[in-house]
Amino acid sequence: MLSLTTALVLVLSQTGPDKVVDVSAKKADFGVLTDGKGHYVVYNAKEPLSGPTFYGDGKTFNLLRVIGGGASGTESWDMSLWDPRVVGLKQSYASMSMKDEGKTFELTCGETTGKLTRLGKDEATKLVDAAAFRGSKWTRQPTLLYRDDTGSYYLIDRLRTDDDNDRRDWRVFVGPRGKMKLAALKDVVDDDQGQIFATKDGSLRLVTKTGETKWIKGKAETVLTEVDLGSFRNARMVYVDLGPYVGQKLGTPCDDLL
Repeated sequence: MLSLTTALVLVLSQTGPDKVVDVSAKKADFGVLTDGKGHYVVYNAKEPLSGPTFYGDGKTFNLLRVIGGGASGTESWDMSLWDPRVVGLKQSYASMSMKDEGKTFELTCGETTGKLTRLGKDEATKLVDAAAFRGSKWTRQPTLLYRDDTGSYYLIDRLRTDDDNDRRDWRVFVGPRGKMKLAALKDVVDDDQGQIFATKDGSLRLVTKTGETKWIKGKAETVLTEVDLGSFRNARMVYVDLGPYVGQKLGTPCDDLL
């Protein structure tokens, strides 16, 4: 297993589709793969697991979040890609792989696999030189998920930025599975004692504290149970089943393969 430190540092420092990623130091090492349908992967052909890796339409490429990988000499390599929508019988990650010393390239999203072909050097250089390279396309970060005893869910997310401790642009979604709606929250209290998300007049409040979380509507209070977002099953549920993110593109190859 090769170290992914370099790739992870790059991911954290180049988030957001509005950010220009400087690829000048790595451009000479880039290889380009295509599915033949107008979708391309630009990767570090010299050291694939060191990154960076991008996905796009040939004109604009967004940085992919690589979360794992391994290699066997020059014969094969495999990298796991962040995409919480993916689930499969054998693995629960999206992945891109090279086999047979570069003869075979594949993308896998759950149970769906697609073949990739590598562009020739001249064609790849022309495409890379003309393309724009940007940070990761998806910029939301689910942070907390709760459920009440009637089956309604309460999701808190925020803006994903360069600083993982950045605490801005909070949003709250409320409702049953598949029908969650954005709550019109105006006031946010966020300190060491917990968080309060409230409408401007205070009639609706989501109060989180150590050991207790409540949804307050008028004078009625509903105690909530936290749902672990560290579970792959629950994380996938947020993106696929609950509703807030359904149909939105995450900027990964699975946008077009699933």
